[in-house]
Amino acid sequence: MAELKPFRALRYKFNLLTNLICPPYDVIDSEMRSRLCAMSKYNIVNIELPKSSTSYNPYQQSLILLNSWISNGILIKDSMASLYFYEQIFEHNNIKMTRRGFFSLLKLDDHYIKQHEQIIESHKEDRLSLLQETKANISPIFVVFEDSNHIIINLCKEISKKNPQSFARDSNGIFHKLWVVNNTDIINLVIEYFKKKVVFIADGHHRYNTACEYRDKEIKIHQHTLSVNYESNYILTYFCPMEDPGILILPTHRVLLDIPHHLDDIITKYFDVHHTNRDYHKSLAKLNQSSNQAFMIFFHGRYKILTIKKRSFLKRFMPNKSESYRNLAVNILHNILVPNIEASKYVYCKNDKDALLFAQKTGKMAIIFPSIPMQYLKNISLSNEIMPQKTTYFYPKLASGMVIRKF
Repeated sequence: MAELKPFRALRYKFNLLTNLICPPYDVIDSEMRSRLCAMSKYNIVNIELPKSSTSYNPYQQSLILLNSWISNGILIKDSMASLYFYEQIFEHNNIKMTRRGFFSLLKLDDHYIKQHEQIIESHKEDRLSLLQETKANISPIFVVFEDSNHIIINLCKEISKKNPQSFARDSNGIFHKLWVVNNTDIINLVIEYFKKKVVFIADGHHRYNTACEYRDKEIKIHQHTLSVNYESNYILTYFCPMEDPGILILPTHRVLLDIPHHLDDIITKYFDVHHTNRDYHKSLAKLNQSSNQAFMIFFHGRYKILTIKKRSFLKRFMPNKSESYRNLAVNILHNILVPNIEASKYVYCKNDKDALLFAQKTGKMAIIFPSIPMQYLKNISLSNEIMPQKTTYFYPKLASGMVIRKF
């Protein structure tokens, strides 16, 4: 099934990477980019999210910097093909957590790589331009997989007892550690293990689709001169077991900018309304003990938790969908409460307080979601169903710059 391949990563010559890593491109705004650039002229954000110069477009500028850092020895290619084990230590709600996994190359194949989220075409075009120019995966995609016997979990735990080759502590206080593993027994164990596995994209849908499009373009250009294992058929990937104790899926909340005039009529017809206040978390958690999820809206200073009146409504508005798909609050929102609203009509917020504050300031409507259970994500992916953009948020984000894959 899943085909993995060890690789020779490009890595910084430094052990301490605190000033050199950055989050993925899609969570970096202009202010954060400026802060990252100020930390070091070698911060990977300069390549991951480039700016144009007087002579070159942004993607050409990325290639120039990448080649310069390689020729000057800032980035060095490992001498042996390896797997790269990666640990993140972080806090959530004052609880310390550790997530472990590893980086490898993954062969592109929709039969065993399952997606669950719609993409935004403009984002894909941007990533494609970067990939075409640099011939490099600057940041990985993130996949999860079943590991019920804890084979990979225990392997990661054992490797984490050794001293890491590189480490960092980012501005959010998250620790990042990396181990380079070129032991052939370990590599063969992992490769064989995944031959029976399906993997599920947790983060990086745009990068995955970009890689597939780039591969297809390469096939057309080179036709029969490419071997089955040509480089563009693989993508840099982070693998993490579904059962890992550090797996955390947070919701992405929304603020709706264009509110339908008949919203109250839809709520009255299809939803039960549970009035609450700013201390709504307990009420929302209690109502989410049923199979179909509740969610909260905040509009004109009022907090309302909505639950669907009849399960038959779910089938009516989402025919030919799995039960897991119908039960999710985000799909109930987009298919029943406010259907046919473009993604551009929403502001997406990782934090519920940010969503509520923005709605309060603008007079718009905040929508607060519960988390999506891992089993739902798995079921939906296996059913080849696609959910709206910005549905899941695996926390924390992977750091770009720990490893780079150059073709």
